[in-house]
Amino acid sequence: MSVNQGPMSDRLFYAFAHPLHNRRFYLALVFSIILFPVIAIGLIAGTIFLVVPAFALVLWIGAQIFFARLIGNSILVSELNYPRINAIAEELKARLGYNKRLFIFVYEQGNFNAYMRYIFFRRAVFLNSELLESGVSDDEVRWIVGRFIGYMRARKQAGVLGWVIRAAQHLLVFNIFLLPYERAMVYTGDRLAVAAIDGNVTSAVSAMQKLLVGRQLGYSVNPEGIIEQQRRIKGTFFAFLARLASAFPPTTARYVDLIVFGKAFFPAQFAKFEAANPGLPSDLALLAASPQSGTAQTPENLEAAGRKPRGWVCAGATAAVILAVGIFGWYRASSSESYAMDSSFTPASSAPSSDSSSAASPSSVSLPSAEPAAESSAPALQSSEPSSPGDSSSPAAQSAAPTLPPHVHMTDQGKIAPDPGCTWASSDPHDLHVVCQ
Repeated sequence: MSVNQGPMSDRLFYAFAHPLHNRRFYLALVFSIILFPVIAIGLIAGTIFLVVPAFALVLWIGAQIFFARLIGNSILVSELNYPRINAIAEELKARLGYNKRLFIFVYEQGNFNAYMRYIFFRRAVFLNSELLESGVSDDEVRWIVGRFIGYMRARKQAGVLGWVIRAAQHLLVFNIFLLPYERAMVYTGDRLAVAAIDGNVTSAVSAMQKLLVGRQLGYSVNPEGIIEQQRRIKGTFFAFLARLASAFPPTTARYVDLIVFGKAFFPAQFAKFEAANPGLPSDLALLAASPQSGTAQTPENLEAAGRKPRGWVCAGATAAVILAVGIFGWYRASSSESYAMDSSFTPASSAPSSDSSSAASPSSVSLPSAEPAAESSAPALQSSEPSSPGDSSSPAAQSAAPTLPPHVHMTDQGKIAPDPGCTWASSDPHDLHVVCQ
């Protein structure tokens, strides 16, 4: 598949982008926007129970995560990779009587490597001197540098919304939802670099092998062994924990994804790589980060298949949901506060009768003197005769009587009147507050 030598268009960029690129962009964008209304985050402290077992569990989990990182980012000595070292190790185990399994890893010491740094607003790519020595092809150097440029292109393609995601990463709150997008951009940078060298999968894979174990040993690595390592950690829980807080996917996953991408988009170049490595498994696409990594459009429809993610639509919808939830919460809080204020000034029951509104009016209530009020209440307190069922002064009637505000009583005529020495606070018929001397 030939690639236009001119600047890569946006549609072609999204056609070559990793299948997880857009979905992880949406995921990171949603949680980045959620963080902006957050002013403070409380820390939850709890009591630690069973300290010793918990400490042992943490040590075990840490050991499993470290082992998963070794499997994902270095070369494991086996019958496929470095079989001579593997045979020597087995011989020593037999002679010394050690029958437990022994893992031996070969890793690059920092001589053949490259990295990118941001120095304020400047972007710099650093190449170790060994990258430029003999034994390294031009296409290998192109891929090593191109993966950084492809990553920067992916950041630029996200625009302002990408800046929002990167700003949210500094808060560290939702990074488990933001870092998957960062890893997807790394995959995309690798794929764009392969496209930049016209799909030369052999050179890209060779460069990645040298990044793993160095320039001199890179040619001795068997791709089947790396693929088998990826099979061991693909979909495992501890491999998931190992990459959870990392902005980079495992090197074995990137290695497999490169091969799958080349097979799908550059079949002619992949045929040369496959001829040199006839033992490649048939289920290679299932070991990639996404099952869609091996899906490619026809050369005629390749650029038309690239679809830009609707980032602003996602951002607007998320902001609208946050605003709606905020308005609803404010409305409920205001309603509860208003109800609490009303209930503190309202009698426990409603007016005693249908004409209580006219009876409660201060303008229509006659103010009895102190003497009749005392006389009317004295019999109810001193009478020893049994009360009739209709007697309003009986305990049952008193318990059923409405609860009145302070310094207010019910007259014999069924009207509400202030106690002796008190007057209505206002002329409002619904205001039962009184002022006492």
